[in-house]
Amino acid sequence: MNEQVEALLRTLPRKVKVGAYDWRIVLHDGDNENCGFAEFEFHRISLWPDTFIDPIHGTGVVLHEVLHAIYANQGLEDPEDDVEEQVINGFEQGLIALFRDNPKLLTWIKRGLK
Repeated sequence: MNEQVEALLRTLPRKVKVGAYDWRIVLHDGDNENCGFAEFEFHRISLWPDTFIDPIHGTGVVLHEVLHAIYANQGLEDPEDDVEEQVINGFEQGLIALFRDNPKLLTWIKRGLK
């Protein structure tokens, strides 16, 4: 894992609140083909930071898994439908690009939420 990813992870909260539940964020050593995984039954987001290419990728993985938690929390999941990953990927990439390309917008959003 490179130094920039390590620095990013030092500031990562170990809990996030999604709806009524606190989700723990757990870092694992080694590789995993998914980089991250949202475990709904345990309200846990597992991450494998050794697979993060750089801080932007790591941020995207965390956002991706939080979006899965939101998706489940809002009752959008459907065992008969296989669109969740496609929807989450689209929003992850879209939001990362939006926030990266428009930092003033992200600052404004944070100000508006105080």
